[in-house]
Amino acid sequence: MSLLLMVLALLGALAVLGTGAWVAGQLRRGDQDVEPGAGASALAAPADPPAGGYTLLEGGQDRSGSALSDDTLARVRGLLDEGRGNEAAGAVRDATGCGERRAEEIVAEIRSFG
Repeated sequence: MSLLLMVLALLGALAVLGTGAWVAGQLRRGDQDVEPGAGASALAAPADPPAGGYTLLEGGQDRSGSALSDDTLARVRGLLDEGRGNEAAGAVRDATGCGERRAEEIVAEIRSFG
């Protein structure tokens, strides 16, 4: 009985090692298909450049591409003047379709710029 278990364990180990060798061979073969200089340019320049310095206050756009209109901006500022920051974040969410955290960031940006 113990001999049978040892043989099964040996066969299991061989299956695992064989599968690992096959996967490693597939990965090595996949690396050969790439031309030597082709991968370097993709790593050097990101597909989307960073959007640093954008703002939603002057007709800018948020990450989803929807602009914050002047009417919405006036409404948000009015709500902030009344101390209703949560409703201002809701208005931004409704206008842009962004998430709650992003809406709160936008409201904080509006609050800091006046």
